Amino acid sequence: MTTQMPPLEPGQETLLDLKLDELKRELATLEAPAAMEPFLARRFRETRGATHRPRLWWMPPLALAATVALVSWIARTPMHAPATDPQAIATDSDPGPFLALRPLERIALEPGTTIVRTTEFPRALLADWGLPVPPERAAEPVRAEMLYSVDGEPLAVRLLN
Repeated sequence: MTTQMPPLEPGQETLLDLKLDELKRELATLEAPAAMEPFLARRFRETRGATHRPRLWWMPPLALAATVALVSWIARTPMHAPATDPQAIATDSDPGPFLALRPLERIALEPGTTIVRTTEFPRALLADWGLPVPPERAAEPVRAEMLYSVDGEPLAVRLLN
């Protein structure tokens, strides 16, 4: 069943407002009997009963506060550096700069948490990065060091030979 009423005309709307205002004034003059409030309060206490706070009511809020403190402390401590293996140990001499494979802003997000691995790959792969490669040497391997994020994403490469 729909309860759509047609819109009122301005005269009808004014008349309805006047009647509602008169009803509001009449209701304001009426009061509940004086004995009604104590009766209702007594009935409420009988049905609801006296509410007592549990003896250890403070335990859940304290546990919540301790959990929040512990999680924030864990989140703020730096991650442990990954264990080094023979491939990850850097050499004493600096062979040159890295060629960025990702934007520098992405690489800057990982200071001190990157991993360097020595690897070999075909020289033809250098052409994919925009470096000149003679066709007769395309099949030769190239030694390089790859800079990886902790997640294993390659960030940069440094050519060794």
